[in-house]
Amino acid sequence: MSLQSVGKKVVEMCNQLKNFEVMETMYTPDIVSVEPTGNATTGKEPVIEKSRKWAATVTIHSEKVVGPFFHGKDRFATQTTFDITRKDTGQRIQLEEITVYTVNKDDMLIREEFFFAGDKW
Repeated sequence: MSLQSVGKKVVEMCNQLKNFEVMETMYTPDIVSVEPTGNATTGKEPVIEKSRKWAATVTIHSEKVVGPFFHGKDRFATQTTFDITRKDTGQRIQLEEITVYTVNKDDMLIREEFFFAGDKW
């Protein structure tokens, strides 16, 4: 597989709402996930658990992922628009996110960095 194939597969699967399948099958055991705050979570299971906790706090009405956008030999980015309702407030919002992924030589995701627009999260 190539960087381009990995990026296209991530976009395709996320647009099919298979985000957790991406995590289960494409993350390395030592993946690092970095939030916009700079907080990092390391390890496949802790990263997946963090994502499950976030998903439990919202109702996702839709998710649209655009890309991939490539950078160098080992990174790509995606742009995601979530239409969500926050369960704690009942507020329905559009959440814009850029994610930068780093891919290792085995075509597995070893790092993800999230960037959010505005102050909605």
